[in-house]
Amino acid sequence: MDLKSTVDSAQVLYDTGQYAEALKVYEDIATNHPTDADLAYNIGNCYARLGELGEARLYFERSALFDPSNADALHNLEWINLRLSDAVVEPTMTLLQWIGASLRGIAFSESWLGITVFFLVVSAILLTFRRWRTPKINWRWPLTTTMLSLVFAGIFWISIPKSDTVIVLAKSSYGYSEPTSDSKRILLLSEGSAARLRKSSEGWFFLELGDGRLAWFEAAQWGHVLPPESTLP
Repeated sequence: MDLKSTVDSAQVLYDTGQYAEALKVYEDIATNHPTDADLAYNIGNCYARLGELGEARLYFERSALFDPSNADALHNLEWINLRLSDAVVEPTMTLLQWIGASLRGIAFSESWLGITVFFLVVSAILLTFRRWRTPKINWRWPLTTTMLSLVFAGIFWISIPKSDTVIVLAKSSYGYSEPTSDSKRILLLSEGSAARLRKSSEGWFFLELGDGRLAWFEAAQWGHVLPPESTLP
């Protein structure tokens, strides 16, 4: 069965109210397509239907990360956040993350990479013709296309999805003063809360909340918005 047929079968399960079964199919597909925005959106819908709001938020955030123009994912994310009234608001995006999201709203990272390669190829052709066939070609032309390729290479790098945000998937997660459950409990976060990952250590995350508070949390209770298994385009 090809990818489209598998996705269609999952959609049929979802449309007939078999959300757990649809989720299993979607998640099986996601193991090989971790950066697919539509797939993340569909998984988020399954979790929302199953009442797993932390997981639902994670996947709607993931869908919006890979495709900031996905209005359905953004709408569902707002719907989820309204129902997570006890959740801590996530930290704001960094400037580069905001610029990257804006660029992905214009075109996917693969498109920016394609433009970069195009100008590199044009530069190589112009230099080849200047060297071997048409010496009268002005040197400014290959220089211009080379500079454009460098500009678009920078745009491509910035547009690559980046996120250090993590979401609470458990019903609650305690924050500790040190990376051990024997240390002092200093925070309690509810399902769907978000934070910025500062560092990790042997099953523990050191996180920063939106209000600047810091604490250690058990990593197993959290999920990365940017899948750890994701790769560059």
